[in-house]
Amino acid sequence: MRVKTIMTKDPVVIELPATRGYALELFKKYKVRSFPVVSKKTGQLAGIISIKRVLLHPDEDQLAMLIRREVPIVKPNDDLKKAVRKMLEMDYRRVVVVDDDGKVVGILTVGDIVRRYLAKNEKLKDITIEPYYQRNVSVVWQGTPLKAALKALLLCNAMAIPVIDDEGNLVGMVDETDILKDSEVIRVMKQTALSASSEEDWILESNPTLLFEKAELQLPKKPVKEIMNPNLIVATPHMSVYDVAQKMVQYHIEQLPVIRGEGELVGIVRDMDIIKVILNK
Repeated sequence: MRVKTIMTKDPVVIELPATRGYALELFKKYKVRSFPVVSKKTGQLAGIISIKRVLLHPDEDQLAMLIRREVPIVKPNDDLKKAVRKMLEMDYRRVVVVDDDGKVVGILTVGDIVRRYLAKNEKLKDITIEPYYQRNVSVVWQGTPLKAALKALLLCNAMAIPVIDDEGNLVGMVDETDILKDSEVIRVMKQTALSASSEEDWILESNPTLLFEKAELQLPKKPVKEIMNPNLIVATPHMSVYDVAQKMVQYHIEQLPVIRGEGELVGIVRDMDIIKVILNK
């Protein structure tokens, strides 16, 4: 299968120069996680900007300083396997599709592959997720403050993380967007001590300070349990790739906790995990 068969054609792009505020407006309007960024002069790809990078760097206004420039690129006629391989090698959820002149003509995301290929390929009913789901899974306690939960998500490089109660039982899932949508950027005054030294290493005794304004991302002081999704959509180790893809499409989610027995959490299966099946076909 060729990339052009399932890619999203003519995606919305952001032209440089642009500001952080302009990007935020587009994220709100189109409700996507990222945009290709191109040079206004040449029209060629400059990188990709994600909503996470915009929100986590509130003190940087110029979008050119926030974009990720190392972006996987494919051509419309490339095989789907090539696109999947680049996604996995670079740990990136999308590849940008460019023509021979380097102009953006499409974008192919993991979600596109799940919706338009895996969830429609009944041959995958015979392949279980057993080889693909992740066994080593980070979790957060339901009483964890949002700031700490966001840190946990960033450290484990995940978009969502299972939530457990005091007994270690799975009680929900929390997504990075669940956390970030309640955030706000505030401007705060900071101060830093100034000192001056000579060849004799003397220090000014008055200890002058420099005041400066800085933008920071502020999260509400509430626990994860207040924003988590308690309506769990789960998978089991012997569920097929086809059935998991169907659930992801039906419920608009990118990952499912994997359980066995009476709800014992044994792992998590992401859309990034199940696209690996394409390389084995």
